[in-house]
Amino acid sequence: MIYDQKRRIQTAFVLISGLVFSLALLPFPTLSAQQSKLDSLALRTVVIQSTRAGSNHPSPHTNFSAEQLKRIYQAQDVPMLLSSVPSLVENSDAGTGIGYTGLRIRGSDPTRVNVTVNGVPFNDAESQGVFWVDLPDVATSAAEIQVQRGVGASSNGAGAFGATVNIDLSKIAPEPFAMVSNTFGSFNTRKHSAYLGTGLMGKFAFSGRISTITSDGYVDRASADLNSYHLSGAYIDDRQSFQAHILSGHERTYQSWNGLPAQYLDTQRTYNSAGIEQPGSPYKDEVDDYTQRHFLAHYKYLFSRAWSLQLNGHYTRGYGYYEQYKAAESAAYYGLITWGDSALNQTDLIRRRWLDNHFYGGTFALQWTPSASKNNVFLLGGAVSRYEGRHYGEIIWTQDAPRVPKDFVYYDNDANKKDANIFLKWESQPLDKLRTFLDLQVRYVHYSFLGFDNNLNNVTQTAALSFFNPKIGATYSFSNKWILSGFAGVANREPNRDDYTQSTPDSRPLPERLIDLETSLKKNAGNWSVSANAYYMGYKNQLVLDGRLNDVGAYIRTNVASSYRAGLELEAATRITRRLSVSANAAFSSNKVKNFVEYRDNWDDGTQERIEYHSTDLAFSPNIVARSEAILDVVHNTRQHLSLALSGKYVGKQYLDNTSNAYATLPGYFFSDLRLNWDLKNVVGKNLSVVFTVNNLFDQQYSSNGWVYRFVSAGYDPRSDDPYSRLEQNNVYHQAGFFPQAGRNVMGTLVVEL
Repeated sequence: MIYDQKRRIQTAFVLISGLVFSLALLPFPTLSAQQSKLDSLALRTVVIQSTRAGSNHPSPHTNFSAEQLKRIYQAQDVPMLLSSVPSLVENSDAGTGIGYTGLRIRGSDPTRVNVTVNGVPFNDAESQGVFWVDLPDVATSAAEIQVQRGVGASSNGAGAFGATVNIDLSKIAPEPFAMVSNTFGSFNTRKHSAYLGTGLMGKFAFSGRISTITSDGYVDRASADLNSYHLSGAYIDDRQSFQAHILSGHERTYQSWNGLPAQYLDTQRTYNSAGIEQPGSPYKDEVDDYTQRHFLAHYKYLFSRAWSLQLNGHYTRGYGYYEQYKAAESAAYYGLITWGDSALNQTDLIRRRWLDNHFYGGTFALQWTPSASKNNVFLLGGAVSRYEGRHYGEIIWTQDAPRVPKDFVYYDNDANKKDANIFLKWESQPLDKLRTFLDLQVRYVHYSFLGFDNNLNNVTQTAALSFFNPKIGATYSFSNKWILSGFAGVANREPNRDDYTQSTPDSRPLPERLIDLETSLKKNAGNWSVSANAYYMGYKNQLVLDGRLNDVGAYIRTNVASSYRAGLELEAATRITRRLSVSANAAFSSNKVKNFVEYRDNWDDGTQERIEYHSTDLAFSPNIVARSEAILDVVHNTRQHLSLALSGKYVGKQYLDNTSNAYATLPGYFFSDLRLNWDLKNVVGKNLSVVFTVNNLFDQQYSSNGWVYRFVSAGYDPRSDDPYSRLEQNNVYHQAGFFPQAGRNVMGTLVVEL
């Protein structure tokens, strides 16, 4: 069992880390004095070679440095910080950017966006989703966040299927530092954080951060109580560096997953249906409570100017539950009919659904730059990881069955997933103005889980998949100002946990395949720059929801044979005057599924109706996403810097499913933010920074996310206690939920650096 392995895994991680640290202390031969100085500077950052795109990489990417993050970050999650990335749409369940948040890039949902922390996959291995709430305040520790659009340069993680977000925590500060940050805002939002570092003390450096974030949320009861810490230690000498990181996050978030009924959008925008199954007042503990800890170890060794090796080890421990009050539940479903004095038909109960998992593994990257030809760089790398997850449910209270044992477990199953890949990358410069890139990766996945066989028996099953993911690209510099690049890549991706467990081998969906073609033209003329990137992302067997019930009666995703995303992304920036600068980007796209079949439930006879569509829009894929920002330097001298930034963002109409149906539409929206930055040097400590924002400046009422479910019934009468159901026409109904974002709200942050 997983629990029996916990101590063994933790012990193994400590031993591996200790071994690597011991290797770092061995007396390797030293380089020349000049080389030592240069290489020591390079070793202060663990270069995540396998996942980060360099400045000359042909795939489109956006970098956020620590200084840029410092000017925009206050308390909101990472998706809100990345709002300026072309084609990116951010969303928040609570409406404030704190708690459960997410992002889509070019319409790719979070399960298709690969997120890494220091090159280690952060996506959940089974669901493939990303839960930013599990790493609160990670932006404070970040040296850089890079966002890649398309297949990109990522080599680790299952979610690299449309975009990549790389978070780099590896920079070693050369000087001691201390930073205290306090944030106060609307909806009783608070963030308090302290971050300290010793700087490089000879060959050692240590740092630590502790943070707490709380908010009541814009939506009723959508509160968040988040706590985290980050500890790191590093050793560095002339040829090698070693880093160890411990990141821990705990979140307790009141559920606001259901969305707002459409008929409440104009009257009760903060309505939350979570917890209202309890008679009287809403259930106070309808919460998600989860803890996640990451242990990272990085070792880098320079054999010579031509050879270097990087080794990374990681272990993630996650555990937690979400709790719900459920009314009139079937006692037989929970196995309660054997308890109590008599058999039960229905009962009110409180349940907890637990997830208890371990994720561990290692990566390596061996780089060779032939001394005879410095125009070539070869990188051989790979990764091996294993995920062990226990899924189980507890009943902690029932209304009508007092003899149910405490914490009665009504389901319990384990899952085991192994993932391995190896890749070879080759970067070359055959001509002075031409750079080329080649990446060949082979990936293997083995997944065992509790699912249904063809006889509908629940048995442990396995799935084994292998993928080949090649990428190629080139960059040509016409001059110091003009750069033309092209990129082509293939990505393959396995189905997620639900796709496997809620199907049989006969109804199980196939893996997805993506072919990504990118070409861009950039010009940088000093005070201004422009770029245009055209892309085509063609999918084979893309997994989508179509309403179909499979052979075990579950709603699952199914493969659509052919679909695509094609678009043009434009970016421009200029300094109009010495004090005024303006930047803007816009993405125009077409996102289509060529042939789509919708299955609607008929509530009268239990069948499903089949409706065919041709050339419809892919869900959650707006045709236009545009953003602009103007920054005015009011005061800028050696002692202070005062600036104002006004930004505006427009997200076009989206469909909530793949039918392009008017009843399944998320309207387009526009919002603006105003930000003030004021930095004062040597007034209090080294630097005193004030960040004040007015979010949604013009108090726009909009929703950034939603869901829809459509059904047919001749005899259904929408009940007064079911505000989600609405009649369309001819006995066709739909249920829809929307996630409204907060109106005008303010947030202020004071940061003191010592």
